[in-house]
Amino acid sequence: MTNDFYINGVGSGEYGARLLASYKVGGTPIKRTRQKMPGVQGWLALHTEYGLRTITLPVHVEGQTPLQASLQLSKLTAALSAEPVNLYLPNGMQYFASLDDVGSAAELTQDGCLLPCTYKLVGYAHGDLQTVTISPNGTLHAIGTAPHMACKISCTVGKAAANYSMAGITWKNVQAGDKLEIDGLTKRVTRNGYSDIGRTDLTEWPTLTPGKNTMDARDALTVSYYPIWL
Repeated sequence: MTNDFYINGVGSGEYGARLLASYKVGGTPIKRTRQKMPGVQGWLALHTEYGLRTITLPVHVEGQTPLQASLQLSKLTAALSAEPVNLYLPNGMQYFASLDDVGSAAELTQDGCLLPCTYKLVGYAHGDLQTVTISPNGTLHAIGTAPHMACKISCTVGKAAANYSMAGITWKNVQAGDKLEIDGLTKRVTRNGYSDIGRTDLTEWPTLTPGKNTMDARDALTVSYYPIWL
C-alpha cells in the first residue's frame, strides 16, 4: 500500500491507511495586544503570541477482515497518540503535533473491511534537525521564521574555572574535559551525562532567532535545533 503520510518515520501503509485529499492544515493563529496611540492614527504593539495550527486528517483504514480493519485503526490511533508525534504530510512539510480528537469510525463498505475516521491534531511546522558547531564567541545563522526556536547547546570545557559562561548561562566549578549540555529541546541540563541544573544560574531555556545569533563561550559550542515555520 502507498504511504500517503508518515508518523514518526513509519508510513501510513503500515496501518492500512489512506489519507484523503481533503486533509487540511490551518494557518498559524496570531494574537496581538495593541495600545491605541492618543490623537494619532496608530498603535503601540505590546505583545504577540503565536498559536498552534489545526491539522485535520481524514483517512480510510483497510483490512482483509472487519477485525483486521478495526485493529489497524486502533494501531493508527495509538501511533498518532504519541506526545508529541512527528508528522510528514503530502505537502512536503513536517509537523510536531498533539492529538486532540478521534472521530467515530463507521463501516464504509458492507463487508466492514474499510473504515473511515477523521483525526484532529494541533501542532507547528518544522524542518529537519540542524546541528552546527561554532567557534568561541562565534555566531550562528539560524533558519526558520518563528521568533523563538528551542535549541540544545553543548561544549567540552577546555580549562577549569570557578565560573564558566556558556551562551549566557554560568556554571559553577567546572573542570577541564567536563561535557556540559543545556537541552532546551528536552528541558534537561547535564554535566558529563548527569543532571546538574543546580550548579547553573539558568532561569530560562535558550532559544534562537531567525538570522544571526551570537553566543558567548570560552570553547567551541555545538548547537542543535529544529527550524520552525510560521
